Amino acid sequence: MGDKHDKIDIEVESPPADHLQKGWMPGADMRIHPGGIEDGEDRPWDDVSLPNEVFPDLLRCMAAILEDEECAAEFDMGELEFTPVPENDAVGVYFHIDELPRDVRNDAPELVDRTALVKEIYTTIRWWADEALSANDDLTDTDWFQPIDTALTEAEQVLEEEEIR
Repeated sequence: MGDKHDKIDIEVESPPADHLQKGWMPGADMRIHPGGIEDGEDRPWDDVSLPNEVFPDLLRCMAAILEDEECAAEFDMGELEFTPVPENDAVGVYFHIDELPRDVRNDAPELVDRTALVKEIYTTIRWWADEALSANDDLTDTDWFQPIDTALTEAEQVLEEEEIR
């Protein structure tokens, strides 16, 4: 792993209001920039066709990251892997693409500050959920939004316990 990034940005598309107003679950695209957006403008977008699965996985990974445990979140074409590096207070972040071995990509995990990563995961998903609710506040009654809402509540408790804000 290379140098540790003290900053990370996660971009996610704003959920489409027309789908949300009908109560439909929208897909999303997400892009992760270790080092910040300015260091990774050319990074690919990763498909999140099931945010009700991916977002809760990412939020649950926050607790694992803070406990220095490995964790992964499944995306459409692979998984985002988090490997703790406690001696650096960091996490190795790697996007594994299905059916493409690491040696073919010649990729090494990006080393990111642990607290910055946890904060960015939470704030990005909280923003997305707030955007969705602003289009339709009845989403909290849908089967697809409830896992996101529950995972956000649990993530907020983890942040409070760890005194991270």
